[in-house]
Amino acid sequence: MEKKRRFCLIALILASFLAVSSTSLMAEKPGHFGCPVKLLNLETGYILGRGGNVQIGLGQSGFGEADRMQLTTDVLLDLLTFLNFQVKLGLLEDKGPMPALAAGFAYYNLVSSQYIVDTAIKEGFADTDMDMSSGLEIYYFFASMSKRLNERARVHAGYQYRYLTGYVSSDKPIELASDEDTVSVFLSVDQNTVHRSLLGAFDVDLVDRLKVILELGYDFSYDHARGGVGVRLALLNSFTLQVGALWPGIKIGEDFELPVLPNVSMLWRF
Repeated sequence: MEKKRRFCLIALILASFLAVSSTSLMAEKPGHFGCPVKLLNLETGYILGRGGNVQIGLGQSGFGEADRMQLTTDVLLDLLTFLNFQVKLGLLEDKGPMPALAAGFAYYNLVSSQYIVDTAIKEGFADTDMDMSSGLEIYYFFASMSKRLNERARVHAGYQYRYLTGYVSSDKPIELASDEDTVSVFLSVDQNTVHRSLLGAFDVDLVDRLKVILELGYDFSYDHARGGVGVRLALLNSFTLQVGALWPGIKIGEDFELPVLPNVSMLWRF
């Protein structure tokens, strides 16, 4: 009898949850859902709304300023010690035959690079006294355009340019010893690289609060295709959950490989 009551209680809770979820999904579309400012990896031609529209959460957080400017930071990267900020300018609005057009700049600084290098040196050269300094910075430029096909679907295209610069250097001489001699040298390595890609994207609202996202493009720097797929769910008028995957993934040596990279964000927009 007790098991039957528990089963009925669980069934009632599940039914209530499904009913609330169904009602939420079929409710009126949030005002911001039709003009996403960012998809998975692609910045769109849209910006945060006029008059200081605010977005916060795990993902891109920021606010609109001076009607046609957006200031943001990626909070998840900040938590991973990749401190960053972005400025995005709205150049054209999606009206009539004209698409929305935006351009922007972002800066990233891996402030934990010193700790990472120190840890790697201790692991690989436990018996060697090394005093090292390091840094990694990324400068990111982009331009994007977006156009509504109808009330539920939009197409996007964008060009991305990233300039990465990093260095590792020794603050004092490193002694290299052999059986017959000892040599003291300074280590200094500077590496710069450029990453360029062109992306196209499509997003469609299957229902008023459920969006499907598809990105596909070409990476000129690594000479291969790239893309991603994801879904965005507006659980409340202000709260949105997004999950997806980006490809190709990463491979580190022979022991670690991720065929795709996960993409997860939770955002509140006001």
